[in-house]
Order: sequence, then C-alpha cells, then structure tokens
Amino acid sequence: MSAARPSSNLIRLLDISYASPDGVDLCLDVLGPAAVPTSPLPTIVRIDGCPGWGPGDRSSALLPFANPALAQAGLLTVAISVRHSGQAVFPAQLHDIQAALRWLRLNPLGLPIDPDRIGVWGHSAGGHLAAMAGLNPVGADRSPLPGAPRDDVQAVVTISGPSDLARPGGAMQIDRPSPVTALVGGDASTHLEQLRAASPLAHVTAGAPPFLIIHGTADETVPYEQAERLHHALLSVGADTRLLPIAGGHHNLRDPHARYEGQVWYDVAREAARFFQRRLLRREAD
Repeated sequence: MSAARPSSNLIRLLDISYASPDGVDLCLDVLGPAAVPTSPLPTIVRIDGCPGWGPGDRSSALLPFANPALAQAGLLTVAISVRHSGQAVFPAQLHDIQAALRWLRLNPLGLPIDPDRIGVWGHSAGGHLAAMAGLNPVGADRSPLPGAPRDDVQAVVTISGPSDLARPGGAMQIDRPSPVTALVGGDASTHLEQLRAASPLAHVTAGAPPFLIIHGTADETVPYEQAERLHHALLSVGADTRLLPIAGGHHNLRDPHARYEGQVWYDVAREAARFFQRRLLRREAD
C-alpha cells in the first residue's frame, strides 16, 4: 500500500535515526502543523500494523486517515520503525518503542514535544504493541539507566489489536508456526509463559493510561472478544477505557476483501483525534 502525501500545510521530517539495537537502524518520521507553535504539543506515536509483527512500512502513517488526520487536529505525530519478529523476538519490539519514547523526551532536535503528554496508537500488531507500551511492563531483562528519560505514555488507541496471545482464535494460532509464535520464538508447548508475558491482559493495572479500543465485531484475524476482554480488564481496575465496536467490521474494519481505506477509516481517525485531544489537551484547562 503506497502512502499518500500529506497536506501541504503540514511539516514533515523523515528518516530520523533514533536507535540501532544489535546494528538494526531504527528511524522515525515527524509530521505536524506547519506553523510550529511556541508551546509544546501533545505528541502521538504511531506503530505500524505490519502483517503479524513482520517487516513494516512506516510510510503507511502518511495515509490521510493516519497521522495526517491527527496533525490536522493540532497534534504532533511520529511514526516509528521497530525490529520485526524475523530480526528479534519479543520483548525487543517493546524495548524499541520505549527507546523511541525516551528519544522523544530527550528531544535532540528541539521539536515542540510535551514530555508529559505523549500518546500512542496502532492497528493490528501495531495496536498490540501500542497497548503494551501503554501498560509499560517492567521485566527482569529490562534495566533502564539511572536518570534516563521516562518511557511511559498518557493515552492509547488500539485498533484490531490482540490482547491475549495465549488465547487462540481467528488467525492467532499458538500450536503451530504462525505470526504469534514467531513473535515469541516458539509455540504454546514450549513458550506459553512468553505468550502470556507478551499479552496486554497480563499487565493491566489501576495505573493504566486512558484507552480507546476500536475493533470490528466480525474480525476474522483477531477475534472481537480480544477487545472485549481488554476493555473489561481495564474497567475492573477502574481505568479510563472506551470500547468502540465497528458493527460487521472485519480486521480491516470493512469487508475482508476490501482495501484498507474508505469512510470507516476517516471516522476512526476522527475518533482517535478527539480521544487524544480530550485526554491530552485537557490538562491545559486544569
């Protein structure tokens, strides 16, 4: 899928290197209002919904119903690349996102980033990673340097994303080679704990940031119940969460044979922009 060029009233900074774990160069693209504000902006990080945590395409963030829609709404947006499952197994992908969040807070380019108002969003595999970044699990294999910038986020939008990798259904197979087992490096017979640890449901706490969960009720790839279970888990701990079902929507929120485009995606972008504005801009009025 080729990405359309964003509107001319937006500013673009492309191919900025933010990390190189194990020699893999990771880059990000910045898109925001052309009139650079004098005060910092809420900043939204998009994670590519590459097929099954495979090689992604950051440029898909330039589709008009992706980051451009948020930038038009007055938000600074960032699209990041992360290592795919053929390069490293989970939690490498989460560590890459956290590295990007720390890079943004260090802000070496002097961008108008508000370090206290950062959101994250993504679709499918990107939605799963967005949820994981929002829930910010700290594992035994992760030891941030003392004094390092924070890697938390203040709002999450997950679209068609899995929440429980240990629960099979749709295209989520865990007893044979699949995108899910490739992510953790093995199937449920040997890697059940890794599947659980890579699941957003395992990390829900009362300190979770606000969530907007969008999912098609007829999703053939990631069953709709995955969205329901995450939503109810967040509700159970008193977290701020909203579940937006797309009636009859498949994994692409439309007909399963349709392209990833159409009015539903503009509607979703509008909902995401409103959500981020309400959750991240409201502090200015507090």
